[in-house]
Amino acid sequence: MRNQSTFIPIEFHCHEMIGKKLEHWSGMVTRLINYGSHYEISIDSLSGFFFLVGHYINGGFISIPAFNIGSDLADYSDYFWNNERLSSIMNPVDAATVAEALRCLKAQKYI
Repeated sequence: MRNQSTFIPIEFHCHEMIGKKLEHWSGMVTRLINYGSHYEISIDSLSGFFFLVGHYINGGFISIPAFNIGSDLADYSDYFWNNERLSSIMNPVDAATVAEALRCLKAQKYI
């Protein structure tokens, strides 16, 4: 299958309790490539990195090579489960950013 890229920047907004303070920040999906079996997603926010998401026999998965992270995911629209899972293995700001990016992409039917 030929790779299908979405080049349009897609903005999303995050909010999360960090410690005792509700923090707000924005992010941008800067690249989205559909490989058929998985997606490669680049985001810029308070930090910038790329990750891979897809489906396998037991459900969804995510791989974030720069952070040496791999994990199961719920449906991309399930912000709470994905954020909780990711925040147990990475910093809470990046976890919330990834979970919100996935929710946004799913709601806009990009993934």
